[in-house]
Amino acid sequence: MSFISYAQNYEDVMLARALRGVAKGFYIDVGAQDPVHDSVTKAFYEMGWRGINIEPVTHWFNRLVADRPQDINLQLAVSDSPGILHLFEVVDSGLSTTDPNFAARHIQAGHQICESDIECLPLDKICEAHGVGEIQFLKIDCEGGEAAALRGLSLDRIRPWIILLEATEPNSQKPAYMEWESLLTEHGYHFVYEDGLNRFYVSDEQCQLDVAFAYPPNIFDGFVRAPEAMTRRQLESAQGDLLVLRDTQRLLRANVQFLDSENKRREDALIQYRKLSEQLEEREAASLQHAQIERDQWRVDLDYLRSEVGRLHQEVGRLHHEVAFRDDEVARLHKAIHKLYASMSWRITSPLRFCARTASATLKKANRIGYHLVRWPAHLLRPSMRFMARSSAFRAMAVRVAGADSQLTIYARLFLFGRLPTPQENEPFGTVQLDKPLTRHAAQIFAEIQQANQKQQSGDSSFRSRGA
Repeated sequence: MSFISYAQNYEDVMLARALRGVAKGFYIDVGAQDPVHDSVTKAFYEMGWRGINIEPVTHWFNRLVADRPQDINLQLAVSDSPGILHLFEVVDSGLSTTDPNFAARHIQAGHQICESDIECLPLDKICEAHGVGEIQFLKIDCEGGEAAALRGLSLDRIRPWIILLEATEPNSQKPAYMEWESLLTEHGYHFVYEDGLNRFYVSDEQCQLDVAFAYPPNIFDGFVRAPEAMTRRQLESAQGDLLVLRDTQRLLRANVQFLDSENKRREDALIQYRKLSEQLEEREAASLQHAQIERDQWRVDLDYLRSEVGRLHQEVGRLHHEVAFRDDEVARLHKAIHKLYASMSWRITSPLRFCARTASATLKKANRIGYHLVRWPAHLLRPSMRFMARSSAFRAMAVRVAGADSQLTIYARLFLFGRLPTPQENEPFGTVQLDKPLTRHAAQIFAEIQQANQKQQSGDSSFRSRGA
Protein backbone atom coordinates (compact mmCIF):
# COMPACT_ATOMS: atom_id res chain seq x y z
CA MET A 1 0.00 0.00 0.00
CA SER A 2 1.37 3.44 -0.94
CA PHE A 3 2.38 5.94 1.71
CA ILE A 4 -0.05 8.91 1.76
CA SER A 5 1.71 12.26 2.10
CA TYR A 6 -0.29 15.08 3.71
CA ALA A 7 2.60 17.53 4.17
CA GLN A 8 2.98 20.73 2.16
CA ASN A 9 6.50 20.05 0.85
CA TYR A 10 6.89 16.25 1.29
CA GLU A 11 8.33 16.67 4.79
CA ASP A 12 6.54 13.50 5.97
CA VAL A 13 8.01 11.51 3.05
CA MET A 14 11.55 12.39 4.14
CA LEU A 15 10.77 11.63 7.80
CA ALA A 16 9.10 8.32 6.92
CA ARG A 17 12.15 7.30 4.84
CA ALA A 18 14.51 8.06 7.75
CA LEU A 19 12.28 6.52 10.44
CA ARG A 20 11.15 3.47 8.46
CA GLY A 21 12.32 1.06 11.17
CA VAL A 22 10.22 2.68 13.93
CA ALA A 23 6.82 1.07 14.31
CA LYS A 24 5.15 3.47 16.77
CA GLY A 25 7.14 6.60 17.58
CA PHE A 26 6.48 9.94 19.25
CA TYR A 27 6.42 13.41 17.74
CA ILE A 28 5.95 17.05 18.80
CA ASP A 29 4.33 19.44 16.32
CA VAL A 30 4.75 23.11 17.26
CA GLY A 31 2.38 25.21 15.13
CA ALA A 32 0.36 22.21 14.04
CA GLN A 33 -2.39 24.27 12.35
CA ASP A 34 -4.85 22.04 10.36
CA PRO A 35 -4.84 18.35 11.44
CA VAL A 36 -5.04 17.09 7.83
CA HIS A 37 -4.27 19.73 5.20
CA ASP A 38 -0.49 20.42 4.94
CA SER A 39 0.03 18.39 8.14
CA VAL A 40 3.45 16.81 8.76
CA THR A 41 2.12 14.42 11.43
CA LYS A 42 -1.18 13.17 9.92
CA ALA A 43 0.41 10.22 8.07
CA PHE A 44 2.26 9.11 11.23
CA TYR A 45 -0.94 9.35 13.30
CA GLU A 46 -2.65 7.03 10.82
CA MET A 47 0.29 4.58 11.19
CA GLY A 48 -0.22 4.46 14.95
CA TRP A 49 2.19 7.12 16.12
CA ARG A 50 1.20 9.51 18.91
CA GLY A 51 2.46 12.91 20.02
CA ILE A 52 1.82 16.49 21.16
CA ASN A 53 0.15 19.07 18.91
CA ILE A 54 0.59 22.72 19.92
CA GLU A 55 -1.64 25.33 18.27
CA PRO A 56 -2.62 28.77 19.71
CA VAL A 57 -5.41 29.60 17.21
CA THR A 58 -8.82 28.44 18.48
CA HIS A 59 -10.16 27.45 15.07
CA TRP A 60 -7.26 25.10 14.29
CA PHE A 61 -7.14 23.79 17.85
CA ASN A 62 -10.78 22.71 17.73
CA ARG A 63 -10.13 20.84 14.50
CA LEU A 64 -7.13 19.10 16.11
CA VAL A 65 -9.22 18.00 19.08
CA ALA A 66 -11.84 16.56 16.72
CA ASP A 67 -9.38 14.77 14.42
CA ARG A 68 -6.67 13.69 16.93
CA PRO A 69 -8.49 12.36 19.99
CA GLN A 70 -5.55 10.13 20.98
CA ASP A 71 -2.94 12.90 20.75
CA ILE A 72 -2.15 15.56 23.36
CA ASN A 73 -3.59 18.80 21.95
CA LEU A 74 -2.54 22.07 23.61
CA GLN A 75 -3.88 25.55 22.84
CA LEU A 76 -0.90 27.76 23.72
CA ALA A 77 2.22 29.32 22.27
CA VAL A 78 5.85 28.17 22.68
CA SER A 79 8.64 30.51 23.81
CA ASP A 80 11.83 30.51 25.86
CA SER A 81 10.00 31.37 29.09
CA PRO A 82 6.47 30.99 30.49
CA GLY A 83 4.12 33.95 30.28
CA ILE A 84 1.66 35.71 27.99
CA LEU A 85 2.28 36.52 24.33
CA HIS A 86 0.33 38.86 22.06
CA LEU A 87 -1.01 36.77 19.15
CA PHE A 88 -1.76 38.19 15.73
CA GLU A 89 -4.23 35.71 14.24
CA VAL A 90 -4.34 35.90 10.44
CA VAL A 91 -7.90 34.75 9.75
CA ASP A 92 -8.38 31.60 7.64
CA SER A 93 -4.66 31.01 7.10
CA GLY A 94 -1.62 29.41 8.65
CA LEU A 95 0.25 32.72 8.93
CA SER A 96 -0.68 33.61 12.54
CA THR A 97 2.34 34.96 14.41
CA THR A 98 3.60 36.65 17.57
CA ASP A 99 6.01 38.87 15.58
CA PRO A 100 4.55 42.41 15.08
CA ASN A 101 6.70 43.00 11.97
CA PHE A 102 5.31 39.94 10.19
CA ALA A 103 1.77 40.94 11.28
CA ALA A 104 2.25 44.40 9.72
CA ARG A 105 3.31 42.78 6.42
CA HIS A 106 0.16 40.60 6.45
CA ILE A 107 -2.01 43.64 7.04
CA GLN A 108 -0.33 45.40 4.10
CA ALA A 109 -1.01 42.29 1.99
CA GLY A 110 -4.73 42.61 2.75
CA HIS A 111 -5.16 39.89 5.37
CA GLN A 112 -7.59 40.27 8.22
CA ILE A 113 -5.94 40.26 11.68
CA CYS A 114 -7.49 39.34 15.03
CA GLU A 115 -5.37 40.16 18.05
CA SER A 116 -5.47 38.33 21.39
CA ASP A 117 -3.27 37.30 24.31
CA ILE A 118 -2.25 33.66 24.60
CA GLU A 119 -0.44 31.67 27.25
CA CYS A 120 3.05 30.51 26.38
CA LEU A 121 5.33 27.79 27.85
CA PRO A 122 8.82 26.50 27.06
CA LEU A 123 9.07 23.07 25.44
CA ASP A 124 10.96 21.79 28.49
CA LYS A 125 7.96 22.58 30.73
CA ILE A 126 5.57 20.95 28.27
CA CYS A 127 7.65 17.74 28.03
CA GLU A 128 8.05 17.64 31.80
CA ALA A 129 4.34 18.13 32.39
CA HIS A 130 3.39 15.25 30.05
CA GLY A 131 6.24 12.90 30.92
CA VAL A 132 7.79 12.94 27.47
CA GLY A 133 10.84 10.70 27.03
CA GLU A 134 12.24 9.82 23.63
CA ILE A 135 11.11 11.94 20.67
CA GLN A 136 11.60 10.69 17.10
CA PHE A 137 11.08 14.07 15.47
CA LEU A 138 10.28 17.66 16.42
CA LYS A 139 8.67 20.00 13.91
CA ILE A 140 8.62 23.80 14.59
CA ASP A 141 6.69 26.33 12.46
CA CYS A 142 6.12 29.46 14.55
CA GLU A 143 6.10 32.09 11.78
CA GLY A 144 9.13 33.94 13.18
CA GLY A 145 9.23 32.44 16.69
CA GLU A 146 11.48 29.45 15.89
CA ALA A 147 14.51 30.85 17.81
CA ALA A 148 12.51 31.45 20.99
CA ALA A 149 11.00 27.96 20.75
CA LEU A 150 14.49 26.36 20.47
CA ARG A 151 15.78 28.41 23.40
CA GLY A 152 13.00 26.93 25.56
CA LEU A 153 14.12 23.34 24.83
CA SER A 154 17.12 21.90 26.73
CA LEU A 155 18.73 19.67 24.14
CA ASP A 156 20.92 18.07 26.82
CA ARG A 157 18.11 16.03 28.47
CA ILE A 158 15.51 15.77 25.69
CA ARG A 159 17.07 15.07 22.32
CA PRO A 160 14.73 14.53 19.40
CA TRP A 161 16.27 12.32 16.70
CA ILE A 162 15.29 14.74 13.93
CA ILE A 163 14.40 18.43 14.15
CA LEU A 164 12.91 20.27 11.18
CA LEU A 165 12.13 23.96 11.16
CA GLU A 166 10.65 26.40 8.67
CA ALA A 167 13.80 28.20 7.39
CA THR A 168 12.33 31.10 5.37
CA GLU A 169 10.35 34.18 6.21
CA PRO A 170 6.54 33.84 5.79
CA ASN A 171 5.42 33.75 2.14
CA SER A 172 8.95 34.23 0.82
CA GLN A 173 12.15 32.36 -0.04
CA LYS A 174 14.30 34.67 2.07
CA PRO A 175 16.39 32.56 4.47
CA ALA A 176 15.65 33.05 8.17
CA TYR A 177 17.61 30.22 9.83
CA MET A 178 20.81 32.13 10.70
CA GLU A 179 19.29 33.31 13.97
CA TRP A 180 18.68 29.84 15.40
CA GLU A 181 20.88 27.34 13.50
CA SER A 182 23.75 27.76 15.99
CA LEU A 183 21.41 26.71 18.80
CA LEU A 184 21.29 23.30 17.14
CA THR A 185 24.82 22.85 15.92
CA GLU A 186 26.23 23.83 19.33
CA HIS A 187 24.12 21.09 21.01
CA GLY A 188 25.15 18.08 18.91
CA TYR A 189 22.92 18.44 15.82
CA HIS A 190 24.11 18.65 12.25
CA PHE A 191 22.37 19.82 9.08
CA VAL A 192 21.35 17.02 6.65
CA TYR A 193 18.71 18.30 4.19
CA GLU A 194 16.90 21.41 2.91
CA ASP A 195 13.79 21.30 0.73
CA GLY A 196 13.48 25.00 -0.07
CA LEU A 197 11.15 25.66 2.83
CA ASN A 198 12.44 23.60 5.75
CA ARG A 199 15.84 22.57 7.11
CA PHE A 200 16.37 19.13 8.64
CA TYR A 201 18.84 18.47 11.48
CA VAL A 202 19.84 15.06 12.92
CA SER A 203 21.38 14.49 16.35
CA ASP A 204 24.96 13.30 16.27
CA GLU A 205 24.11 10.06 18.07
CA GLN A 206 21.55 9.21 15.28
CA CYS A 207 23.94 9.92 12.41
CA GLN A 208 22.97 6.63 10.74
CA LEU A 209 19.85 8.45 9.62
CA ASP A 210 21.88 10.86 7.47
CA VAL A 211 21.83 8.53 4.48
CA ALA A 212 18.02 8.88 4.30
CA PHE A 213 18.45 12.56 3.42
CA ALA A 214 20.90 12.05 0.57
CA TYR A 215 18.29 12.70 -2.13
CA PRO A 216 14.86 14.34 -2.30
CA PRO A 217 11.50 12.48 -2.40
CA ASN A 218 11.26 10.28 -5.51
CA ILE A 219 9.35 7.44 -7.05
CA PHE A 220 11.11 4.81 -4.95
CA ASP A 221 9.58 6.23 -1.78
CA GLY A 222 6.26 4.80 -2.97
CA PHE A 223 4.08 7.67 -1.88
CA VAL A 224 1.08 9.54 -3.18
CA ARG A 225 -0.16 12.99 -2.29
CA ALA A 226 -3.23 13.09 -0.09
CA PRO A 227 -5.32 14.86 -2.75
CA GLU A 228 -4.30 12.17 -5.25
CA ALA A 229 -5.15 9.42 -2.77
CA MET A 230 -8.47 11.08 -2.08
CA THR A 231 -9.06 11.39 -5.81
CA ARG A 232 -8.18 7.72 -6.26
CA ARG A 233 -10.53 6.73 -3.46
CA GLN A 234 -13.23 8.88 -4.98
CA LEU A 235 -12.51 7.33 -8.37
CA GLU A 236 -12.60 3.80 -6.93
CA SER A 237 -15.77 4.68 -5.09
CA ALA A 238 -17.19 6.15 -8.29
CA GLN A 239 -16.14 3.02 -10.21
CA GLY A 240 -17.78 0.89 -7.53
CA ASP A 241 -20.83 3.06 -7.71
CA LEU A 242 -20.74 2.74 -11.50
CA LEU A 243 -20.61 -1.05 -11.24
CA VAL A 244 -23.46 -0.94 -8.76
CA LEU A 245 -25.35 1.35 -11.11
CA ARG A 246 -24.68 -1.00 -14.03
CA ASP A 247 -25.86 -3.96 -11.98
CA THR A 248 -28.83 -1.91 -10.88
CA GLN A 249 -29.48 -0.96 -14.51
CA ARG A 250 -29.37 -4.62 -15.56
CA LEU A 251 -31.63 -5.49 -12.69
CA LEU A 252 -33.97 -2.66 -13.62
CA ARG A 253 -34.02 -3.79 -17.24
CA ALA A 254 -34.77 -7.33 -16.14
CA ASN A 255 -37.45 -5.97 -13.83
CA VAL A 256 -38.84 -3.84 -16.65
CA GLN A 257 -38.96 -6.88 -18.94
CA PHE A 258 -40.55 -8.91 -16.19
CA LEU A 259 -43.03 -6.12 -15.47
CA ASP A 260 -43.81 -5.81 -19.19
CA SER A 261 -44.47 -9.54 -19.45
CA GLU A 262 -46.39 -9.47 -16.18
CA ASN A 263 -48.37 -6.47 -17.40
CA LYS A 264 -49.17 -8.24 -20.69
CA ARG A 265 -50.16 -11.38 -18.80
CA ARG A 266 -52.38 -9.36 -16.52
CA GLU A 267 -53.93 -7.52 -19.46
CA ASP A 268 -54.69 -10.86 -21.13
CA ALA A 269 -56.07 -12.14 -17.84
CA LEU A 270 -58.16 -8.95 -17.53
CA ILE A 271 -59.54 -9.44 -21.05
CA GLN A 272 -60.39 -13.07 -20.25
CA TYR A 273 -61.91 -11.96 -16.96
CA ARG A 274 -64.04 -9.35 -18.72
CA LYS A 275 -65.22 -11.93 -21.28
CA LEU A 276 -66.00 -14.38 -18.51
CA SER A 277 -67.74 -11.62 -16.55
CA GLU A 278 -69.86 -10.73 -19.58
CA GLN A 279 -70.75 -14.39 -20.09
CA LEU A 280 -71.63 -14.75 -16.44
CA GLU A 281 -73.73 -11.58 -16.59
CA GLU A 282 -75.57 -12.92 -19.65
CA ARG A 283 -76.09 -16.27 -17.93
CA GLU A 284 -77.23 -14.51 -14.79
CA ALA A 285 -79.66 -12.36 -16.77
CA ALA A 286 -80.98 -15.46 -18.57
CA SER A 287 -81.22 -17.30 -15.26
CA LEU A 288 -83.05 -14.38 -13.69
CA GLN A 289 -85.44 -14.21 -16.64
CA HIS A 290 -86.01 -17.97 -16.52
CA ALA A 291 -86.45 -17.80 -12.75
CA GLN A 292 -88.93 -14.95 -13.18
CA ILE A 293 -90.87 -17.02 -15.75
CA GLU A 294 -90.79 -20.02 -13.43
CA ARG A 295 -91.92 -17.85 -10.51
CA ASP A 296 -94.80 -16.52 -12.62
CA GLN A 297 -95.70 -20.06 -13.68
CA TRP A 298 -95.46 -21.22 -10.08
CA ARG A 299 -97.76 -18.37 -9.06
CA VAL A 300 -100.26 -19.44 -11.74
CA ASP A 301 -100.00 -23.09 -10.70
CA LEU A 302 -100.26 -22.07 -7.04
CA ASP A 303 -103.39 -20.05 -7.77
CA TYR A 304 -104.82 -23.00 -9.70
CA LEU A 305 -103.91 -25.40 -6.91
CA ARG A 306 -105.40 -23.04 -4.34
CA SER A 307 -108.61 -22.88 -6.36
CA GLU A 308 -108.56 -26.68 -6.68
CA VAL A 309 -107.98 -26.99 -2.96
CA GLY A 310 -110.89 -24.66 -2.35
CA ARG A 311 -113.06 -26.66 -4.71
CA LEU A 312 -111.94 -29.90 -3.08
CA HIS A 313 -112.71 -28.42 0.33
CA GLN A 314 -116.17 -27.56 -0.94
CA GLU A 315 -116.50 -31.06 -2.37
CA VAL A 316 -115.34 -32.56 0.90
CA GLY A 317 -117.86 -30.42 2.74
CA ARG A 318 -120.56 -31.53 0.36
CA LEU A 319 -119.53 -35.16 0.78
CA HIS A 320 -119.48 -34.76 4.57
CA HIS A 321 -122.95 -33.29 4.33
CA GLU A 322 -124.07 -36.12 2.09
CA VAL A 323 -122.48 -38.71 4.38
CA ALA A 324 -124.23 -37.14 7.33
CA PHE A 325 -127.48 -37.14 5.36
CA ARG A 326 -127.04 -40.79 4.42
CA ASP A 327 -126.05 -41.65 7.98
CA ASP A 328 -129.29 -40.09 9.07
CA GLU A 329 -131.09 -42.00 6.32
CA VAL A 330 -129.39 -45.26 7.39
CA ALA A 331 -130.31 -44.58 11.00
CA ARG A 332 -133.89 -43.88 9.89
CA LEU A 333 -133.92 -47.10 7.87
CA HIS A 334 -132.51 -49.03 10.83
CA LYS A 335 -135.26 -47.63 13.01
CA ALA A 336 -137.76 -48.53 10.35
CA ILE A 337 -136.33 -52.03 10.09
CA HIS A 338 -136.38 -52.46 13.86
CA LYS A 339 -139.91 -51.14 13.89
CA LEU A 340 -140.76 -53.54 11.07
CA TYR A 341 -139.15 -56.42 12.91
CA ALA A 342 -141.06 -55.51 16.02
CA SER A 343 -144.43 -55.17 14.20
CA MET A 344 -147.18 -57.75 14.49
CA SER A 345 -147.47 -58.26 10.73
CA TRP A 346 -143.75 -59.18 10.49
CA ARG A 347 -144.21 -61.76 13.18
CA ILE A 348 -147.39 -63.11 11.57
CA THR A 349 -145.70 -63.40 8.13
CA SER A 350 -142.54 -64.98 9.55
CA PRO A 351 -143.70 -68.58 8.62
CA LEU A 352 -144.43 -67.42 5.08
CA ARG A 353 -140.93 -65.95 4.75
CA PHE A 354 -139.43 -69.12 6.09
CA CYS A 355 -141.37 -71.16 3.55
CA ALA A 356 -140.24 -68.77 0.76
CA ARG A 357 -136.60 -69.04 1.81
CA THR A 358 -136.90 -72.79 2.01
CA ALA A 359 -138.51 -72.97 -1.40
CA SER A 360 -135.84 -70.67 -2.89
CA ALA A 361 -133.03 -72.74 -1.39
CA THR A 362 -134.68 -75.94 -2.62
CA LEU A 363 -135.03 -74.43 -6.10
CA LYS A 364 -131.36 -73.40 -6.14
CA LYS A 365 -130.41 -76.92 -5.05
CA ALA A 366 -132.56 -78.38 -7.79
CA ASN A 367 -131.08 -76.06 -10.37
CA ARG A 368 -127.54 -76.96 -9.27
CA ILE A 369 -128.39 -80.67 -9.37
CA GLY A 370 -129.99 -80.19 -12.80
CA TYR A 371 -126.96 -78.24 -13.94
CA HIS A 372 -124.62 -81.01 -12.91
CA LEU A 373 -126.89 -83.61 -14.54
CA VAL A 374 -126.97 -81.69 -17.84
CA ARG A 375 -123.32 -80.50 -17.68
CA TRP A 376 -121.56 -83.61 -18.81
CA PRO A 377 -123.87 -84.46 -21.71
CA ALA A 378 -123.71 -80.80 -22.79
CA HIS A 379 -119.93 -80.92 -22.79
CA LEU A 380 -120.10 -83.93 -25.03
CA LEU A 381 -122.52 -82.23 -27.44
CA ARG A 382 -120.77 -78.75 -27.41
CA PRO A 383 -118.22 -79.53 -30.17
CA SER A 384 -121.00 -80.65 -32.49
CA MET A 385 -123.10 -77.62 -31.62
CA ARG A 386 -120.14 -75.30 -32.23
CA PHE A 387 -119.70 -76.86 -35.64
CA MET A 388 -123.36 -76.29 -36.39
CA ALA A 389 -123.18 -72.67 -35.03
CA ARG A 390 -120.42 -71.87 -37.49
CA SER A 391 -122.88 -72.52 -40.33
CA SER A 392 -124.39 -69.21 -41.38
CA ALA A 393 -127.69 -70.78 -42.47
CA PHE A 394 -128.20 -72.57 -39.14
CA ARG A 395 -127.12 -69.47 -37.18
CA ALA A 396 -129.56 -67.27 -39.13
CA MET A 397 -132.40 -69.69 -38.51
CA ALA A 398 -131.57 -69.87 -34.75
CA VAL A 399 -131.47 -66.10 -34.46
CA ARG A 400 -134.83 -65.77 -36.22
CA VAL A 401 -136.36 -68.37 -33.84
CA ALA A 402 -134.81 -67.21 -30.54
CA GLY A 403 -134.20 -63.50 -31.28
CA ALA A 404 -130.90 -61.60 -31.67
CA ASP A 405 -130.82 -60.08 -28.15
CA SER A 406 -132.79 -62.66 -26.20
CA GLN A 407 -131.58 -64.28 -23.03
CA LEU A 408 -131.51 -67.62 -24.81
CA THR A 409 -129.17 -66.29 -27.50
CA ILE A 410 -126.85 -64.74 -24.86
CA TYR A 411 -126.67 -67.97 -22.82
CA ALA A 412 -126.13 -69.99 -26.00
CA ARG A 413 -123.18 -67.80 -26.91
CA LEU A 414 -121.75 -68.13 -23.40
CA PHE A 415 -122.14 -71.91 -23.53
CA LEU A 416 -120.61 -72.30 -26.97
CA PHE A 417 -117.82 -69.69 -26.84
CA GLY A 418 -117.34 -69.16 -23.06
CA ARG A 419 -117.17 -65.22 -22.99
CA LEU A 420 -118.81 -61.99 -24.03
CA PRO A 421 -117.11 -59.65 -26.55
CA THR A 422 -114.37 -57.53 -24.86
CA PRO A 423 -113.14 -54.09 -25.91
CA GLN A 424 -110.01 -54.07 -28.04
CA GLU A 425 -106.77 -52.38 -26.85
CA ASN A 426 -106.97 -48.57 -26.90
CA GLU A 427 -110.73 -48.78 -27.61
CA PRO A 428 -112.92 -46.62 -25.29
CA PHE A 429 -115.02 -48.69 -22.98
CA GLY A 430 -118.15 -46.77 -23.79
CA THR A 431 -117.93 -47.70 -27.51
CA VAL A 432 -118.12 -51.48 -26.89
CA GLN A 433 -121.41 -53.08 -27.85
CA LEU A 434 -122.30 -55.61 -25.17
CA ASP A 435 -124.34 -58.59 -26.08
CA LYS A 436 -126.03 -58.62 -22.68
CA PRO A 437 -127.96 -55.42 -21.76
CA LEU A 438 -126.95 -53.60 -18.53
CA THR A 439 -129.25 -53.30 -15.57
CA ARG A 440 -130.47 -49.88 -14.47
CA HIS A 441 -128.04 -49.75 -11.52
CA ALA A 442 -125.08 -50.93 -13.70
CA ALA A 443 -125.96 -48.36 -16.37
CA GLN A 444 -125.97 -45.59 -13.74
CA ILE A 445 -122.53 -46.67 -12.43
CA PHE A 446 -121.16 -46.93 -15.99
CA ALA A 447 -122.37 -43.39 -16.76
CA GLU A 448 -120.73 -42.02 -13.60
CA ILE A 449 -117.41 -43.69 -14.53
CA GLN A 450 -117.48 -42.18 -18.02
CA GLN A 451 -118.24 -38.72 -16.61
CA ALA A 452 -115.38 -38.98 -14.10
CA ASN A 453 -112.94 -40.06 -16.84
CA GLN A 454 -113.93 -37.10 -19.01
CA LYS A 455 -113.40 -34.63 -16.11
CA GLN A 456 -109.99 -36.11 -15.33
CA GLN A 457 -108.84 -35.95 -18.96
CA SER A 458 -110.00 -32.30 -19.31
CA GLY A 459 -108.28 -31.29 -16.01
CA ASP A 460 -104.95 -32.95 -17.00
CA SER A 461 -104.96 -31.32 -20.42
CA SER A 462 -105.61 -27.83 -18.95
CA PHE A 463 -102.85 -28.28 -16.30
CA ARG A 464 -100.36 -29.42 -18.98
CA SER A 465 -101.20 -26.42 -21.16
CA ARG A 466 -100.56 -24.04 -18.18
CA GLY A 467 -97.24 -25.80 -17.37
CA ALA A 468 -96.09 -25.49 -20.97
